[in-house]
Amino acid sequence: MPATGNKPAVLSVQIGLNGFSYQTDDCTRSPWLGAEFVFDTKVFQQRFDKVELYFFTPKFTLVPAGWFSPDRARELLSAATPLKDGDEVVWQELPQAAAVELWCPDNSRLGRMLGGLLSPADAPLPICPEFHALLTRIYEVDSYNKIAAAYAEGRLYLVIYQGRNLMLCNSFEAPDFTTAQYYIFLAMKKLQLNAEASTIYFHSPISPEEEMSMYNYFKAVKQL
Repeated sequence: MPATGNKPAVLSVQIGLNGFSYQTDDCTRSPWLGAEFVFDTKVFQQRFDKVELYFFTPKFTLVPAGWFSPDRARELLSAATPLKDGDEVVWQELPQAAAVELWCPDNSRLGRMLGGLLSPADAPLPICPEFHALLTRIYEVDSYNKIAAAYAEGRLYLVIYQGRNLMLCNSFEAPDFTTAQYYIFLAMKKLQLNAEASTIYFHSPISPEEEMSMYNYFKAVKQL
């Protein structure tokens, strides 16, 4: 797909344990698709100026940039989430929050499959954690209360900025969407945010029924 005007043609893919979802510049986000559809997805046979790969993991944390040193990366991440002996820890800076992101990289079969399919021949594409997408994309939204969420595989991922200040970045076990809503409203209450005056952005597929249930509380529900 060629670039149009000054806007690059971008393909963004979310990777779960057993499925994936994608979004391009000119289409809404796809529903969740099973791994068996990877090689039949026509979008993946097109060319893009930029391809982004994101995977869901609770093994993620942010630390203030002043606290971070590479030799403490594993210690800092293990303080936030249990790690296995074989877990690798990687990091990158998040300048807008004056912080460093730490996480365990994706080693799933589906991630390797999509990475191999979509990476250019000269360099493999990085597979970033879902939180990186939430933290960076919602930061550019032109509103004071910036609320970004993703829900997949029984877990809610939630990021909230007030202005340029990061107020919350956390994930919650949520076996169903009703439970995910509970954690969203709990966070809103603790931060004293008015849902009726706010827009929530989802960076994951949600059903029409789930979207309408959010509209009962929020001013608007949009895709991120």
